[in-house]
Amino acid sequence: MSDSFHLIRWLTEERCKGIIVWLFNIGAERFWNQVQPGIVDVNEDRIVSRMEEMNLLLCREQDILILREAPNPEYLEQLREWGFSIPRILVPASGDERAGISELVLSDDELLQELKRLAETEADVAFVPYAATRLEEEIAERCGLSLFSAPAAVNAAVNDKIGNREIAERLGLPVCKGRICESVDEIREAYMALTTGEPAFEKVIIKEPYGASGKGLYIVDSPEKLQTLLLRLNRYARSHPDARWLVEGWYSKLADVNYQIYVSPEGETEVFSIKQQMLRDTVYIGSRFPVPWEGEEEQLYRRFGEQIGQSLHSIGYTGVAGIDSIITEQGEIIPVIEINGRFTLSTYISFLTRVLGERAKFISRYFKLVSDESLSYADVCRRLERGGLLYNRSIDEGVLVYTSGTLPLRADESTGKYHGRLFALVIAENWERVDELNRKLETMADRF
Repeated sequence: MSDSFHLIRWLTEERCKGIIVWLFNIGAERFWNQVQPGIVDVNEDRIVSRMEEMNLLLCREQDILILREAPNPEYLEQLREWGFSIPRILVPASGDERAGISELVLSDDELLQELKRLAETEADVAFVPYAATRLEEEIAERCGLSLFSAPAAVNAAVNDKIGNREIAERLGLPVCKGRICESVDEIREAYMALTTGEPAFEKVIIKEPYGASGKGLYIVDSPEKLQTLLLRLNRYARSHPDARWLVEGWYSKLADVNYQIYVSPEGETEVFSIKQQMLRDTVYIGSRFPVPWEGEEEQLYRRFGEQIGQSLHSIGYTGVAGIDSIITEQGEIIPVIEINGRFTLSTYISFLTRVLGERAKFISRYFKLVSDESLSYADVCRRLERGGLLYNRSIDEGVLVYTSGTLPLRADESTGKYHGRLFALVIAENWERVDELNRKLETMADRF
């Protein structure tokens, strides 16, 4: 592998250069640190694993994408018609739903040999997973692939919410009012200080260091709710004496903002995507792009991203990082709520103007669907078309569904219902039309 790899350039002005081997190994957090799993929902885990298809939004035709299941052919053809590049797709021999995608790859000798041949015969091949753990390091080592990521231990350190706050403090960036706690007594003290101090917060958020998709985050709005949570955390603390938590005030916000940075091996930091996040409580449900700003806020975020990127590079971090931040009701930017040292769902929708056009405005949305019948990708598109919502490339407007495997395809054995998720882009040339289409989509999603 030459030293020419730069992810952002390869996805934009150098799209013909090299080959990227993509892997969407969502759930990497469980290999980095001890994360309390909570209640395991097998059906939900199966749907989440099929979010892998959104990686197609980034792929180039010469690339290789490893998926646990082959996508719906009609879905691939529709993406191709809309202007997306469809790569070569490889699928591990085992379809064990209990295993992660990297575990499936490592158990497939034929697939490993195929990747090894690729690394030996092609000059520029970059292995780019969603996140890098010991498993992806093993895949790279066994196949002779160049893994473009920081070491797994560095990734684990970056994906530490307490460490994220400490980075912000070292850089002198504004942080949420709060403190790091090492016992349930300190959590109780922090809660009292935040709810009775100046300002007095109506809610407090308590964060475990690790976790994703809202896991390990607890919003507390009463002493009673705090006491119930502390009983649970105290049980955990008894077997984990080094446990720490972050306790912060819950701010009223003008906006939740995510910005993506790419830290090159040489330490160059590029801020390549700034989006307004759409959250339900603490769980991401979509993004709005581009942000409707005049320019000053964007420049501030680019400056924050460069500072954080330099700090991450100093501890050995390279690759993509997604940073969540907020703008408070008072207009103050708190630039670090958490840093995800990996791809995020927002990363995959960061380079869409190549297909949608520079003038396009869009909202990404996802909906949990429950249906009495199986709904394929073609079924969903037909319903959208009948409702006048399906994306029309000739006018760059409509609803573009960008995964097929997450749809309600299989019945829940216990209920007989079909559960799934609809991931969609709502696209138009002005925000008024985007919001109008989004309202219609919400109404339709309720009837799926």
